[in-house]
Formats: sequence, structure tokens, C-alpha cells
Amino acid sequence: MSHTRNPAEVPEVVRRPSRLRALAELEANAESSAEALDRIARIACRVLDVPVVLVNLVGADSQRFVGCGGAEPWASMSGMPITAGFCPFALGADDAYALEDARIEPGHSTNPAVEQYGVVAYAGVPLRAGGEAVGTLCAIDFEPRTWSEDDLGVLADLAGGATAELQLLAATRTVARHSASLQALTRLSQRLATAETADDVLRELLPALARFHASAVRVLLTDESGAALRTAAATDGSHHADLPRTPTEVAPDFLLTRADLHDRLDALLEDQADVAAVALLPLTAGDAEIGALALCFRDERAFSTHDRDYLTAVGGVVGMALAREAGRR
Repeated sequence: MSHTRNPAEVPEVVRRPSRLRALAELEANAESSAEALDRIARIACRVLDVPVVLVNLVGADSQRFVGCGGAEPWASMSGMPITAGFCPFALGADDAYALEDARIEPGHSTNPAVEQYGVVAYAGVPLRAGGEAVGTLCAIDFEPRTWSEDDLGVLADLAGGATAELQLLAATRTVARHSASLQALTRLSQRLATAETADDVLRELLPALARFHASAVRVLLTDESGAALRTAAATDGSHHADLPRTPTEVAPDFLLTRADLHDRLDALLEDQADVAAVALLPLTAGDAEIGALALCFRDERAFSTHDRDYLTAVGGVVGMALAREAGRR
């Protein structure tokens, strides 16, 4: 079959945000899955009688070989640029993307895979996760080859196994993260039961937040009029920094960039110039707003859905503890 492509053009699907999000969820598991993915690639080599089979995760700017069956130099290669090889084109295939002789294919004959590595025939099947093509299982030959329907069927079946391996580890790690978070919240709730001051709350709180490596953690309490938030306890010594009132009734705020902070918390930037991101979590007691919990970071950053859920739950536990503390006064 003929495919007229310009190898310098990266297919649009490669940088599709939804595809890259699906890839990110699986890619972290690739190293742990390497042995199983290598085994799948070796099986494909034997069944198809080809010299090289790769399990390839295709990123926005590069490709990562996470499983390999075959000889050198492929066995030692960790990947290649996004503009090399044919897997970026295979991402958009419904079933398979096959080249019988890339040397005579318009747009592919000058591909670096042909010119530098001697690839002649190629067949790639997308690896799909959540409906998105995150990579390929691909077979390579150094001689012209006509790929049969059986050949492509074998690749499709084994591609399903490779994806399942990555997804199984992802699911296992998600369960482990949720279990660890639940245990951490339980420990925090137990420790806060005896906290008598905002400083006590902060001291018991810090171990539950250690994995986020915040540069500062502040517990902010509303004054009696509710017109302002005042820092009641902090890890950075700023116990009396005034901030503009924050609409905690809306939702937890995750201010991920300096621009976000300038839009919302200029006073915090004046007080602590090295802050680049903030997680600002409402503290409530029943329906009453009593303040906020702020985690400050020196670098701009993103928070996963799991992190956001965990921090929101922490805010709820801390709010209850501070309400108890207020009731003791």
C-alpha cells in the first residue's frame, strides 16, 4: 500500500492533548513493565519471523522504546526523535500502518530510519488506552516484505497484551496511592484530635504534606468580621502577613503559575517573592468558613487529580480540627 507523506511533518495526532494525557498515565509504568514488554516483542519476532519488533511509546517530541525483540543496535536503543521512523504515522491508523518497501514510498524514502538504520519494511499497530493511541507495537524488516492479514492480526493481538500490561500496573499503582492517602488521612485525623492551637495543628499537619515538598505551609484564619484572612501559623515565620479575602466558598484554588498568583494573590507575592505556585484550600466548620490552608511552591507546577483530591480532603480534616480548637477558647 502507498503512503504519500512528508517525513518532516509530524502528524497532528502526535501532539493531541487528550492523547498525551493518556500517554502520561501509562508511561510511568513502562520501566516496571520492561521485562514483560520485551517478552511480547520477542514472541512477535519469532511468530512473524522478523529481525526486530519494538514496543514504542510516542511522545510529543520523541519516541521511547519500552520493549524490544531483536538484535543490535535496536536492542540498545532507548528511542529516536519524533521525525524518525514510521510509528508517528501509525498512531492515526484504524488498524495497522504497513510499508512493504519504504525505500520506494513517496515521502518515506528519505526517512532517517531508512537512511541510517536500513529499515525497508514496516508494520505498526497502535497501542490504545482510553480510546487514544499512545504508541505502537511495530515489526521491522531489512528486506521488502508483503504483510499478510495474519501478520497484522498477530501484531494486533500482541499489542492488546502490551497495553494490558501497562494498564494493569497503572491500576495497581492507583490503588496503592489511594490506600496510602487514606492511611495518611486517618493518621492525620487521629493526631489532630489532641491539637489545642493552630500551631499544634500545623505541626501535626506537616508530615501529611511532606511528599509535596512545599517551600512554605500556612494556616490562615478569618478574623471575627470575616473581612480578611490572617496567617495564624506558618512554616516560613510569616505569622502576621495579611492577605486579601479569598472566596473559599467557591472551591479549592490551585494557582499553578506566577501569572495565576498575580491575578489572585498579589499580597502573598509581596510577602514572599519566591512563590511561583500555591494550593489554597478552604477550611470550613460545617457551613462556616474559618480560613484557608496554603501550600506555597518556589516552582510553577501541576497537580494530578489524585493530589487535588488528597489536598482537598486534608483541608477538610484541618478545618474540623481548627473548629474544635476555636471551641476550646
